[in-house]
Amino acid sequence: MRTSWLPIVILCALVTGCTYVNKPLNSVKLPLEARVKNNTRAVLGAPIILSQSTTQPDDSITQAEISDEPQDLGADRNHDGYFVGLSLSGGGSRSSNFAASIMFQLQRLHLLDKVDYISSVSGGSLTAAYYCASDDNHWNPEEVQKRLTHSFASDMIGQVLMPWNWFALTFTDYDRSDLLAQSLDQNLFTRDGRKLTFKDLRADRPRLLINATDLQSGDPFIFCNESFDELNSDLSQYPLSYAVAASSAVPVVIHQVTLRDFSTIFKSYRHLIDGGVNDNLGVKSLVEAYDAHVQAAERAHRPNPFPNGVILLVIDAKTQFDARLSDKGDIGLIDSLRMGAGLTSTVLLNRASSATLSEIVVKHSRDDLTAQQLRDQIDTLERDGFLQLQDRHGLTVRVVHLALSRVNDLKDLPFHSFNESVNNIATYFNIDPSEAYHLDQAADLLVREKFEGRLKAIEHEIETKK
Repeated sequence: MRTSWLPIVILCALVTGCTYVNKPLNSVKLPLEARVKNNTRAVLGAPIILSQSTTQPDDSITQAEISDEPQDLGADRNHDGYFVGLSLSGGGSRSSNFAASIMFQLQRLHLLDKVDYISSVSGGSLTAAYYCASDDNHWNPEEVQKRLTHSFASDMIGQVLMPWNWFALTFTDYDRSDLLAQSLDQNLFTRDGRKLTFKDLRADRPRLLINATDLQSGDPFIFCNESFDELNSDLSQYPLSYAVAASSAVPVVIHQVTLRDFSTIFKSYRHLIDGGVNDNLGVKSLVEAYDAHVQAAERAHRPNPFPNGVILLVIDAKTQFDARLSDKGDIGLIDSLRMGAGLTSTVLLNRASSATLSEIVVKHSRDDLTAQQLRDQIDTLERDGFLQLQDRHGLTVRVVHLALSRVNDLKDLPFHSFNESVNNIATYFNIDPSEAYHLDQAADLLVREKFEGRLKAIEHEIETKK
């Protein structure tokens, strides 16, 4: 009996794919001044206070009264007078696993619970979103290692090869970013059969900033209340999996993630790709969040909410690219394209990371410093992985650069070629369990041998100034 593919084709056309998954927040009929604002834990500035919810009967969109004097609830969730920001770099599964291992080290030193903001890019966004939406039953080494070593890329490739997906992938808006989001939902962002959205971000976790890049303008795009307010879109209903997929959407490899702009009746869209194009460390968003709170305080004639200064903990999973071609006389077209793409992306992202670190120094330094003094500070940060400076307001700014590449400087390595094996882990959303184990070892060695003293001193200072 011959099987007809027509019903399957029709079904694919009807049920698969949509250009966007975000939803409107307000009716376009409402005047701008009457529209409600987003109020999730993904926020750059001060969160708003909502009260007296009412419902618009014509479209069932909830409205709320916004107080004239919004308070800065949870800007510093520890109320210790410090702005503590943690950034997780891009780098595929290498980054997500290395970031998680460093975070468990920070947790051991009682610093993770003092973080106010987490900003993430690409692979780091898997870990950041998972942590910010998880309780202790899900956030523990066993559970995290099991989930983050899942072969997300294999899931995506396997689905691309399934015949029932061919039509949808070819003739509808269903694409590779949908497949990645689907795998992320199945393995990271589902609780009790329900997909997690931004409303599921926990109040006992830091505020979350997931970074992507606007494909049309090349500007950064942050998944936060402010960005979704501009689109008149409801961030609380947006799936975490799609935000992570957008942050990880390496051009060509993964299709861009699309958002609908609901601020107007005219069809308009934003297309998002990997956040590493602008900042592969995710640090710029932390600086932007700090500035937003300080400026809000100045406008309200309130004191600086962070009188004790700024602490930036930068987890950087960058490595030196090694194509491993020294034993090959020639390579084929596929290998040539794959190696070329790997080299280009690695070099560009490493340059972007170095530029971001330099920008941190320039942004926070006093106005009276000379160019030579700025260069010296940049050199110190790149060499030592730690820098302390005074900003233009006289506040202390400390930057700790927890970079995987610093494993090359460690002495107590478990075996001779350990640093080489760690540096050769590819930027990919698959990872071998042995590679994940080596990353966990690297995180442990890096913190204990190079950074533990400084991190303990920072934690002790925060505790004594409470």
